[in-house]
Amino acid sequence: MGILSKLFGGNKDAENKAMELLKALADAKAEEKKKAPEQKQEEAPKPQQAAAPEPEEDPGPSGFSWGERMPAEENQYNYKGTWQEYFEHIFRDDFPQYQYSADYRPGGKRVVYTLSSGGATVCIVEVMHAGSDSKKLRERCRNNGVPYTRFYHNYDGWWNTREYVVTRIKQAIG
Repeated sequence: MGILSKLFGGNKDAENKAMELLKALADAKAEEKKKAPEQKQEEAPKPQQAAAPEPEEDPGPSGFSWGERMPAEENQYNYKGTWQEYFEHIFRDDFPQYQYSADYRPGGKRVVYTLSSGGATVCIVEVMHAGSDSKKLRERCRNNGVPYTRFYHNYDGWWNTREYVVTRIKQAIG
Protein backbone atom coordinates (compact mmCIF):
# COMPACT_ATOMS: atom_id res chain seq x y z
CA MET A 1 0.00 0.00 0.00
CA GLY A 2 1.78 3.22 -0.97
CA ILE A 3 1.11 5.28 2.15
CA LEU A 4 2.67 2.92 4.70
CA SER A 5 5.65 2.19 2.48
CA LYS A 6 6.35 5.90 2.19
CA LEU A 7 5.82 6.42 5.90
CA PHE A 8 8.13 3.64 7.01
CA GLY A 9 10.64 3.83 4.18
CA GLY A 10 10.06 0.25 3.05
CA ASN A 11 10.58 -1.29 6.53
CA LYS A 12 8.23 -4.29 6.15
CA ASP A 13 8.16 -5.12 9.88
CA ALA A 14 7.10 -1.58 10.75
CA GLU A 15 4.56 -1.58 7.91
CA ASN A 16 3.06 -4.88 9.11
CA LYS A 17 2.83 -3.67 12.72
CA ALA A 18 1.20 -0.40 11.60
CA MET A 19 -1.26 -2.32 9.41
CA GLU A 20 -2.15 -4.61 12.32
CA LEU A 21 -2.72 -1.58 14.56
CA LEU A 22 -4.85 0.18 11.95
CA LYS A 23 -6.89 -2.98 11.37
CA ALA A 24 -7.43 -3.35 15.11
CA LEU A 25 -8.57 0.28 15.32
CA ALA A 26 -10.92 -0.15 12.37
CA ASP A 27 -12.33 -3.35 13.89
CA ALA A 28 -12.84 -1.60 17.23
CA LYS A 29 -14.63 1.30 15.50
CA ALA A 30 -16.84 -1.13 13.57
CA GLU A 31 -17.70 -2.97 16.78
CA GLU A 32 -18.50 0.35 18.46
CA LYS A 33 -20.81 1.30 15.59
CA LYS A 34 -22.56 -2.08 15.83
CA LYS A 35 -23.29 -1.54 19.52
CA ALA A 36 -24.45 2.06 19.15
CA PRO A 37 -27.49 1.31 16.93
CA GLU A 38 -28.53 -1.52 19.26
CA GLN A 39 -28.56 0.87 22.22
CA LYS A 40 -30.50 3.49 20.25
CA GLN A 41 -32.99 0.90 19.02
CA GLU A 42 -33.76 -0.15 22.60
CA GLU A 43 -34.42 3.49 23.54
CA ALA A 44 -36.74 4.26 20.62
CA PRO A 45 -37.66 1.69 17.98
CA LYS A 46 -37.37 3.06 14.44
CA PRO A 47 -38.70 1.67 11.20
CA GLN A 48 -36.20 -0.74 9.70
CA GLN A 49 -34.72 -0.17 6.29
CA ALA A 50 -33.52 -2.89 3.97
CA ALA A 51 -29.90 -3.73 4.64
CA ALA A 52 -27.39 -2.78 1.96
CA PRO A 53 -26.08 -5.77 0.06
CA GLU A 54 -22.69 -7.07 1.13
CA PRO A 55 -19.85 -6.38 -1.29
CA GLU A 56 -19.03 -9.39 -3.43
CA GLU A 57 -15.31 -9.22 -2.78
CA ASP A 58 -13.34 -8.07 0.25
CA PRO A 59 -12.15 -4.52 -0.38
CA GLY A 60 -9.13 -5.05 1.87
CA PRO A 61 -8.02 -3.01 4.80
CA SER A 62 -9.39 0.49 5.16
CA GLY A 63 -10.01 3.07 7.81
CA PHE A 64 -12.28 5.96 8.60
CA SER A 65 -11.47 7.80 5.36
CA TRP A 66 -8.59 5.93 3.80
CA GLY A 67 -7.99 2.78 1.86
CA GLU A 68 -7.23 1.46 -1.58
CA ARG A 69 -10.87 1.42 -2.71
CA MET A 70 -13.23 4.35 -2.78
CA PRO A 71 -15.82 4.06 0.00
CA ALA A 72 -19.50 4.11 -0.91
CA GLU A 73 -20.00 7.13 1.35
CA GLU A 74 -20.01 10.56 -0.25
CA ASN A 75 -16.44 11.83 -0.61
CA GLN A 76 -14.56 14.43 -2.59
CA TYR A 77 -13.90 12.02 -5.47
CA ASN A 78 -17.46 10.85 -6.07
CA TYR A 79 -18.96 14.31 -5.49
CA LYS A 80 -20.33 15.87 -8.67
CA GLY A 81 -18.13 18.94 -8.52
CA THR A 82 -14.64 20.18 -7.72
CA TRP A 83 -12.93 19.53 -4.41
CA GLN A 84 -13.59 23.18 -3.50
CA GLU A 85 -17.31 22.76 -4.22
CA TYR A 86 -17.32 19.58 -2.13
CA PHE A 87 -15.95 21.29 0.98
CA GLU A 88 -18.24 24.31 0.52
CA HIS A 89 -21.21 21.94 0.18
CA ILE A 90 -20.27 20.42 3.56
CA PHE A 91 -19.98 23.86 5.18
CA ARG A 92 -23.43 24.85 3.88
CA ASP A 93 -25.19 21.58 4.73
CA ASP A 94 -23.44 20.40 7.90
CA PHE A 95 -22.50 23.73 9.49
CA PRO A 96 -25.39 26.06 8.58
CA GLN A 97 -25.01 27.87 11.91
CA TYR A 98 -21.74 29.36 10.65
CA GLN A 99 -20.92 31.66 7.78
CA TYR A 100 -17.92 30.69 5.71
CA SER A 101 -15.59 32.65 3.52
CA ALA A 102 -12.98 31.29 1.14
CA ASP A 103 -9.53 32.66 0.47
CA TYR A 104 -8.40 31.00 -2.75
CA ARG A 105 -4.61 31.06 -2.74
CA PRO A 106 -2.63 31.62 -5.96
CA GLY A 107 -1.97 28.48 -8.00
CA GLY A 108 -5.35 26.87 -7.31
CA LYS A 109 -3.93 24.21 -4.99
CA ARG A 110 -4.89 25.72 -1.65
CA VAL A 111 -7.95 27.34 -0.09
CA VAL A 112 -8.28 28.72 3.42
CA TYR A 113 -11.85 28.71 4.72
CA THR A 114 -12.90 30.76 7.72
CA LEU A 115 -15.98 29.62 9.62
CA SER A 116 -17.48 32.40 11.71
CA SER A 117 -20.46 33.24 13.84
CA GLY A 118 -21.54 36.78 14.62
CA GLY A 119 -18.31 38.11 13.13
CA ALA A 120 -16.10 35.96 15.39
CA THR A 121 -13.85 33.33 13.86
CA VAL A 122 -14.91 29.85 14.98
CA CYS A 123 -12.47 27.73 12.96
CA ILE A 124 -9.97 27.91 10.12
CA VAL A 125 -10.11 25.01 7.66
CA GLU A 126 -7.20 24.74 5.26
CA VAL A 127 -7.48 22.49 2.21
CA MET A 128 -4.23 22.09 0.39
CA HIS A 129 -2.10 20.09 -2.02
CA ALA A 130 -0.33 17.16 -0.36
CA GLY A 131 3.05 18.43 -1.58
CA SER A 132 2.70 21.66 0.35
CA ASP A 133 4.78 22.16 3.47
CA SER A 134 3.01 25.30 4.64
CA LYS A 135 2.96 25.52 8.42
CA LYS A 136 2.62 29.28 8.97
CA LEU A 137 -1.17 29.38 9.12
CA ARG A 138 -1.36 26.43 11.53
CA GLU A 139 1.18 28.09 13.85
CA ARG A 140 -0.59 31.46 13.64
CA CYS A 141 -3.91 29.84 14.56
CA ARG A 142 -2.29 27.94 17.44
CA ASN A 143 -0.64 31.13 18.76
CA ASN A 144 -3.94 33.04 18.54
CA GLY A 145 -6.07 30.28 20.07
CA VAL A 146 -8.12 29.83 16.89
CA PRO A 147 -9.30 26.27 16.14
CA TYR A 148 -7.65 24.91 13.00
CA THR A 149 -7.77 21.77 10.90
CA ARG A 150 -6.41 20.87 7.49
CA PHE A 151 -7.20 18.44 4.72
CA TYR A 152 -5.24 17.42 1.65
CA HIS A 153 -7.29 17.34 -1.53
CA ASN A 154 -4.95 15.03 -3.44
CA TYR A 155 -3.38 12.60 -0.94
CA ASP A 156 -3.36 9.12 -2.49
CA GLY A 157 -5.67 6.75 -0.60
CA TRP A 158 -7.38 9.46 1.49
CA TRP A 159 -10.95 10.01 0.40
CA ASN A 160 -12.10 12.87 2.67
CA THR A 161 -15.43 11.16 3.26
CA ARG A 162 -18.17 13.44 4.44
CA GLU A 163 -18.29 11.86 7.90
CA TYR A 164 -14.51 12.24 8.25
CA VAL A 165 -14.52 15.92 7.23
CA VAL A 166 -17.49 16.78 9.46
CA THR A 167 -15.99 14.92 12.43
CA ARG A 168 -12.60 16.62 12.06
CA ILE A 169 -14.16 20.07 11.84
CA LYS A 170 -16.39 19.43 14.87
CA GLN A 171 -13.36 18.20 16.84
CA ALA A 172 -11.44 21.34 15.91
CA ILE A 173 -14.32 23.59 16.97
CA GLY A 174 -14.76 21.66 20.20
